Amino acid sequence: MSDIYYYNNEPLQLSYNNNYSLADKIEIIKQIEQDFNAGLLDSNKMRWIVKNAKFGSFTVQRIIDKLMFDGKLKVNPITLDARTFYKKPSDFDL
Repeated sequence: MSDIYYYNNEPLQLSYNNNYSLADKIEIIKQIEQDFNAGLLDSNKMRWIVKNAKFGSFTVQRIIDKLMFDGKLKVNPITLDARTFYKKPSDFDL
């Protein structure tokens, strides 16, 4: 099984240097979320997206953080420890 995540039969481009249109970016984010919910986005693909700074890495990081904050994950599959990417929102955050 390949670790590379594809959009339109091509590997994802970098998050900071890509030629995706706004519609493509929204579609990629939705596709990542749908693939995760359907169980098609495994930890190897998530690791590839985040470690290689591909477009959608922020979405993957937020999915992992949400699972860790909800107690569904004890270990971050990217860092392989209990660290989260962002701090847990407090009651005073908007």
